[in-house]
Amino acid sequence: MHNLEVKKKIFINYGEFFFMTRILQTSLFVLWVFGLFQILFPTLLADNLLPPLLAFAAICAIPKANRSVKILISVLATMTIILGQIYDQWGAIETGLRRATIFPAFLATILLLRATADQRHEITAARDLFTSLDREKRDSGLVVGGFLIGSVLQVSVFAIMAPILGRNAAESERREVFVAAMRGMALVPLWSPFVVGMAIASQYLPKVPLWQIVSLGLGLSSCCIVLSIICFDRKGGLNSLWLSLMTLAPIAPPIVIAALLVIGTSIGTGFSTIQSLIIALPIPCLIAVALSTRGSIPNVLKTTVHRLPRIGPETAILVFATILGSVFEKALPDMGLLNWLQDMQLSSIAIIFLLILAMIAAGLMAVHSIVSGTILLVIFTSIPTGLADLIIMQAILVGWGLCTAVSISSLSIVTGASMFEVPMTRLITWNNFIYVFVGGIFCAIVLTAINPLLMAY
Repeated sequence: MHNLEVKKKIFINYGEFFFMTRILQTSLFVLWVFGLFQILFPTLLADNLLPPLLAFAAICAIPKANRSVKILISVLATMTIILGQIYDQWGAIETGLRRATIFPAFLATILLLRATADQRHEITAARDLFTSLDREKRDSGLVVGGFLIGSVLQVSVFAIMAPILGRNAAESERREVFVAAMRGMALVPLWSPFVVGMAIASQYLPKVPLWQIVSLGLGLSSCCIVLSIICFDRKGGLNSLWLSLMTLAPIAPPIVIAALLVIGTSIGTGFSTIQSLIIALPIPCLIAVALSTRGSIPNVLKTTVHRLPRIGPETAILVFATILGSVFEKALPDMGLLNWLQDMQLSSIAIIFLLILAMIAAGLMAVHSIVSGTILLVIFTSIPTGLADLIIMQAILVGWGLCTAVSISSLSIVTGASMFEVPMTRLITWNNFIYVFVGGIFCAIVLTAINPLLMAY
C-alpha cells in the first residue's frame, strides 16, 4: 500500500510538472509569434495582450528555475516593492512589463539559431578541429574558438569544448581547458548582437547604430585575445593564434553572415538591434537548414519549440530586472542620487573606468550582470556624462562580458562547472582574474581615447 501511494504521488507530481511545462511552452511560443508580428505590424490588441501574457509566463517559469535563480528573482521583486512603496512608483511596473515583452521573442530566436547550428556541418567540423589541436599549443585555439563559436552558441560552446578531453582526464587539465575557453567566451558580449547584454543595453541606448557597436567591439575583442595569448599562452604565442584562426576559418562565415543580416536589417529598417535580430534571422536559419545535407526544417522547428521552456527562467529574470529598472528609473529623481553624482563632477574618463570596474566588482560579489548592468544604464543615461552613447554602451558591455569569467553568478561558470565536472570556485582563477582587470583597464583607455573623436561629430 505504501509503495502504491508513493507511485501515485510521483505520478501526480510528474503530471503537474508536465502540465506546467506545456503551459509555459505554449505561453512563450505565443509571445514569440506575437512579438514578431508586433514589430512588423504593430496593433493595439497585441500591445495590450503581451504584458499580461508575459507576466503569466514569468510566474509559470519560476517553479522550473533552480535555487539561485529563485533567490535572484526574490531579490529583484523585493527591491521593486521597496522602491515602489517608498517612492510611490507602482505605475512603473506596467511600463517595465511592456518594455520586457520583446525579450521572449529575442530568446526564442536565439534558440532557433542554436538549433540551426546543431544541424550545420560547421559545428561537427569545429568539434573535430578542436580534438585535433596540439595539446602543447592549444590555448590560443581554445580562446579563439570560445570567442567565435560562443558568439552564436553562447554557453553551449562548452558542449563542444568538453569532448576535447577524455573521460579520464585529470581535474587540473579539465580546468585548464575551461579557463582558456572562458577568456574567449568573456569577450562575446563586447560585439555579439546574440547576447542578452546587447539586448538590454540597446533598450536604454536604442539610437546607437549596431554596426558601430560590432566594429568597436570586435576591435577591442581582438586586442584582448592577443593580450590573453601573449600573457597566458607562452607555449603557443602569436604563431599558434594564426594557426588557430586558419583551422577555425570554416566556422567564421556563418557567424559573419548572421551578424551582417542583423546589421543590414537595422540600417535598412531603422529598427533597434533586438528588433532587427528577431525579424532578420528566422528565414535565413530555415534556409540554412534546408541547404544542409543532414538538415530538417521540421526537426529544427520541433527542437526549438521543445526547448522553449528552457528560456523560461531567463525570461523571468529579464522581466523582473526590467521592472526593477523601470521603477528605479522613475524613482531616481527623488532619491537625490543624480544630484549627488552631478555634484561630484566626475570626468568622462572617470565614468568610463567606473562603468567597467563597477560591473566587474559586482560580478565578483556574485551580483548578476543583468542587475548591475540595468542599474548602471539607468543612472548614467539620466545625467550628462560627456560621453557618446556608443562609449557608454561599450563600457557596459566590456564590464558585462569580462565579469562573467570571475563571477559565480555567471551562467558560463555554472555551465562550465557542470560540463567539465569541476567545482565552480576552482574555475575562477588568478590568471583570469588578472586578465579581466588588465583587459578592462585596456578597454577603458581605448574608449577614453575614442570618446573625444565621437563627441566632436
